[in-house]
Amino acid sequence: MTSLTIISFTLLAVSLIMAGAMAVAWASFGRPRHALSWSIAYILYSGQVLCSSIGILLPATQPVVWRLELLFIVVPAVLVAAGARQRAGLPSLLRPLGIIAGLVFVVVEAIDLLPGDTRILASAGSLFTACMLILTIGAIRPRGRAADPAEWAMLGVLAVFTLFEMLLVATQLASLRDPEMKVVWNGLYLIGIMPVFIATGVAAITLLASDLAAQLRTLAANDPLTGVLNRRGFHEAALRAVANGRRQRQSISVAIADIDHFKSINDRHGHTVGDRTLGFVCGRLTKGVRGGDLVGRIGGEEFALLLINSSAEQAAEAMERIRADIAVGYSEDGAPAPVTSSFGVASVLLGGSSPEQMLAEAMDRADKALYRSKIEGRNRTTLAD
Repeated sequence: MTSLTIISFTLLAVSLIMAGAMAVAWASFGRPRHALSWSIAYILYSGQVLCSSIGILLPATQPVVWRLELLFIVVPAVLVAAGARQRAGLPSLLRPLGIIAGLVFVVVEAIDLLPGDTRILASAGSLFTACMLILTIGAIRPRGRAADPAEWAMLGVLAVFTLFEMLLVATQLASLRDPEMKVVWNGLYLIGIMPVFIATGVAAITLLASDLAAQLRTLAANDPLTGVLNRRGFHEAALRAVANGRRQRQSISVAIADIDHFKSINDRHGHTVGDRTLGFVCGRLTKGVRGGDLVGRIGGEEFALLLINSSAEQAAEAMERIRADIAVGYSEDGAPAPVTSSFGVASVLLGGSSPEQMLAEAMDRADKALYRSKIEGRNRTTLAD
C-alpha cells in the first residue's frame, strides 16, 4: 500500500469524524446553520477522498471517479464559505456560489474531454478552493471589534490552508514546463494535506465552542425580556467603566429610572401589556443614551443607567429628555397607553477607595433622588445633592 493510499484512507476517516463532530456541535450548540453547513461540507469532502482512494486502488476507474472528485471538491468549498457568512450574519450567497461551482465543474469537465495536456485542469480544484477560503477568511474576520482567540486561530489556519492550495496550483502549473515539479507536487501534498486538514477541523470546532461560550455569557448578563443588561451584567460592566473612568479622569454619572404605577398597569391590562410597557420604556432609555453608555434592568420595573463623560447636570438633562419621550406613551391596540417614569441622578465621586465603593455610593445617592421624585409627584427627574 502506497503512502498516498494510506493518507487517502486516513483523510477519509478524519473527514467522517469531523463531520460527526460538526453534527454533534450543531445539535448541541443551538443548531447554528453554519455548523450544519460545515458538517455537510466534511461529509461531501469524504466523497472526494473516497473517489481519490478508488482511483489509486483501481486505475481502470480513474476516468470516472476523478471526474466525480472535482465535484466533491468544489461543493464542500462553497459550503465552507457559505457557513462562514452565515455565522457572520451575512447573506450566505449559497445559490450564486453554487452556480459558479457548477459552471466551474462543467467547463473543466468539458475541456478535459479535449485532446492534449490537461494537467492545468488538475489545478482547478485547488484554485477554486483557495478562492472560497479567501471568501471564508473575509467572513470570519469580525467587524467593529477585535477578534477573539478562537477567531484568530481559525483565521491563521485558513490562511495557511489558502497558501497550501496556492502552492499546489503553482507546482502543478510549473510541471507543465518541468516534469520534475510533479514530484514536488506529490511531496507537498503528502506532507501538507493531513496537518492542514485536521487543523482546519479542530479550529472550526473550537470556533463553534467559543461562539457558544459567548452566547452563554450574553445570556448570563442580559435580561431576556428587554435585551438590556440584567442586574449582574450592569454591575460588572459599570465596575469596569468606573475603574476606567478613574484612570482616565472621566466624569461619570448614574441614573435610576422607575416606571410609575407599573403594578396598576399589570393589574388593569394584564402582564402582556406590562411586558410591552417594559419593552417600550427600555427602548426609549436605550435610544436616549450614547453607544458607550450602559442601560440595565435591575428590578421588575426599575432600570439603571451609567453615562460616561457626563456630569450629573448633563446626565439629568439627558434623563429629562428621555422622561418626556416616555410620557408621550405608545399605542396599545390602537389606543394610546400613557406611561410616565421617575428618575434619580447622581455623579460618581472618583475619589473613593475602590470602584465597588464609588459605584455603590453613587447608586445609593441616585436611589434617594429617585425616592424624592416619587414623593414629589412622580413623572420627574431629581438630581442628587
